[in-house]
Amino acid sequence: MFWQKKSGAGERVVIFFASDLHGSNVCFKKFINGAKFYGANVLIMGGDLTGKAVIPISKQSDGKYLAVQMGEPVTLESEAELEDFEKRVGNMGFYPARMSEEEFQGLKDDTDGQQVLFKKLVSERVQEWCDYAGEKLNGTDISFITAPGNDDFFEIDEVLNNSPHVQYHEMEVTELGDYQILHCGGSTKTPWDTEREYSEEEYHARFEKLLPQVNDMSHCIFNVHCPPYGTVLDQCPKLDENLKVVFEMGNPVSMHGGSSAVHETIERHQPLLGVHGHIHEGRGNIKIGKTVCVNPGSVYPEGILQGVLITLQGSEVRSVQMTQG
Repeated sequence: MFWQKKSGAGERVVIFFASDLHGSNVCFKKFINGAKFYGANVLIMGGDLTGKAVIPISKQSDGKYLAVQMGEPVTLESEAELEDFEKRVGNMGFYPARMSEEEFQGLKDDTDGQQVLFKKLVSERVQEWCDYAGEKLNGTDISFITAPGNDDFFEIDEVLNNSPHVQYHEMEVTELGDYQILHCGGSTKTPWDTEREYSEEEYHARFEKLLPQVNDMSHCIFNVHCPPYGTVLDQCPKLDENLKVVFEMGNPVSMHGGSSAVHETIERHQPLLGVHGHIHEGRGNIKIGKTVCVNPGSVYPEGILQGVLITLQGSEVRSVQMTQG
């Protein structure tokens, strides 16, 4: 836990921040319920709501269902087994899709059809999450704020913008009581060529559009998906040209996967707080000058939610507590 000296001025804001849930139903539910559990009045989701893959479940001629998980065939013989499987893979962030064997065979070589199905299932889950947030947060004073990560399809923007339960912002500076939040999603370039990637030059330009809207950096929160380059928040395994982890002397080699533009902007302008994600292994909290920067990390496939509980008062970060559960 990190503590600064107490400040007697200003309202007290308690933020529960998490990122990179990648479609995990159980992690999202833990996130929403975490507000009441931890006594937070603000929920911020740092992006990458989108999961990684669809798992087709094809109905066979004998009435059983067949799926493949992690390269292993899975036979489901009853409705109870089928529902249990769908729940388990949904909690891991995958999208189960029931279909006939004919539909499955038709999709195998139809990459366009696969993408249409993928985006449809992603949008449906985001809608389910918005509805769940509404059920749990209606009648409370808890705010739920999110911005996109690099993996998030643009198709989810409409779903989130139309939800009365979510404050969805990208490339905006918004108000939160005495504070402002600068929202800048996406990431720098990755080996996977994901939906929302930007060069360092583009990142600098994005910041230049937003910074004039900030009134007081001592009361500004940077909700920036990509972490600052060259810190513990952006350390990740180095990959080779086949996207395999590089090892030396039997140990995995690390590299930095964040943004130098993010680091330089924080260093120069010194906002009160930076909340980041993107690098799942980069769990931690640091200071860049006076700015407190956090990355909760992510182990969503295990159904475990990693988060950060942050208390602000006046122009100070009163506490930072890493959470996991």
